[in-house]
Amino acid sequence: MLKLNFFKNLKPVVAIDGTAGSGKGSLAKKLSESLKFDHLDTGLLYRIFAFEKNNNAKDNIKISDLYHWLDNKHEMNKLRTDKISKIASRISKFKYVRKSLIQIQRSFADNPPTGIGSVIDGRDIGTVIVPMAEVKFFIDAKVEIRAQRRVEQLKLDESQYRTILKNIKTRDYQDSHRKFSPLKPADDSFFIDTSHINENEVLKLALNFINKKTDFI
Repeated sequence: MLKLNFFKNLKPVVAIDGTAGSGKGSLAKKLSESLKFDHLDTGLLYRIFAFEKNNNAKDNIKISDLYHWLDNKHEMNKLRTDKISKIASRISKFKYVRKSLIQIQRSFADNPPTGIGSVIDGRDIGTVIVPMAEVKFFIDAKVEIRAQRRVEQLKLDESQYRTILKNIKTRDYQDSHRKFSPLKPADDSFFIDTSHINENEVLKLALNFINKKTDFI
């Protein structure tokens, strides 16, 4: 794990960690809408970093770069190319990249655009980025179900299922065994298995937990 200075977020944060394809992004979006909190998909940061590095030869990004992309959503397709995806995947393994992006994520947590609070999803939010978040979730599902969801989301032929399954298993192993900030549930996170429940049922579980745990909403 990265050795980081103590950090206590100034505004309320809902931290959502979890495996690839488990539904953490969908939950984050729905929670941000329900709570009127700002949402940050931290995977976006790695794509921005990759884009800036590829197009502008920048070895770091600033919070202003993040807000530029958030304010210009019509440009997001530039971040979704296969080339940018591959660069983002490669650089996400580097310690200096992860450390440089930590401050941006924490700045967002302290100063969400609407000034109320934030829902931040990623793979080390509750353990490394915002370790004292008011609410933490860890989202997972059976790998076979996650693979099938990915096939359906990307509208792929069923013949691609085995390849997608293999890729997700590889991703799971890499995420959980990387040296810096490995994927793992925070000790105080609420675990949700989304294998056999839909998005609205996941949201209901999350909101019930939040209502029982805190009075900040």
